[in-house]
Amino acid sequence: MQNETQTRRKAAIVSGGSSGLGLAISRLLLERGYVVTILGRDAQRLEIAKETLCAGSVESARVHLFTADATSATDLKSAVDAHLDRFGHIDVLVNVVGRSDRGRIDDLDPAVLRELFEANVITSLLCSQACLPSLRRSRGVIVNIGSLASRVAPRFLGGYVIAKHALAGMTRQLRLECEADGVHVGLVCPGPIESKRPPNRYGVDENSGVPASAAQPGGGAKLKLLSSEAVAEAVLRCIEKREIEIIMPGKTRMLMGIGALSPRLADWILSRKSAS
Repeated sequence: MQNETQTRRKAAIVSGGSSGLGLAISRLLLERGYVVTILGRDAQRLEIAKETLCAGSVESARVHLFTADATSATDLKSAVDAHLDRFGHIDVLVNVVGRSDRGRIDDLDPAVLRELFEANVITSLLCSQACLPSLRRSRGVIVNIGSLASRVAPRFLGGYVIAKHALAGMTRQLRLECEADGVHVGLVCPGPIESKRPPNRYGVDENSGVPASAAQPGGGAKLKLLSSEAVAEAVLRCIEKREIEIIMPGKTRMLMGIGALSPRLADWILSRKSAS
């Protein structure tokens, strides 16, 4: 049952919001007055996330948890129905679920690539499809979390580059198709983000065929790590200003401009700035 305060608040759904960047985005939206439904596969992690978010001044009633597999259309329909029962509308969807990779293309297992597509593309597709009827009514916003790998193709990132390029293409197509309905679809493309995940979680070793530096954040790209809070602020800007695409750090946009004019020069620069 909605109360009067909740009906006046903007409502968001954040997939993959139980930790890391998703948690930072959820926190910022709550600070800006939203009610938020957080989707995740692990019920215990979701409860810990809620405890963290509500440790300050955020009322518990403004945070809704739903355990769902973002690759399941059935789960997502149930999640959206539960959100609408509680809050009545959806103004924003942020698709954070994703998975990275390391390796050479000539060693890439098609089964792994399918898993990366599931995590990085299919999740965003299904979440968007589930939320679009309500977003059309609110003339709301979808934000997909891409990567610098959505725009450039460094070495040794396995199938991650392929999947993130596909996500960027889907985002652009969906934006044009939703434009007439007043729904905005934006893409935030951050570089490597600070993380508490264990080092070398990709299993890079002397038998992997890639340099040890590829195991580092961003595949060893010579870029300063971004904070989750800074990326969350970019997501909020994408929502409020209906930005089409935000690339972080901004200086990397120059490389993309060079790539359009001289792909050979862009490849040379990229090879010097990434793992080798």
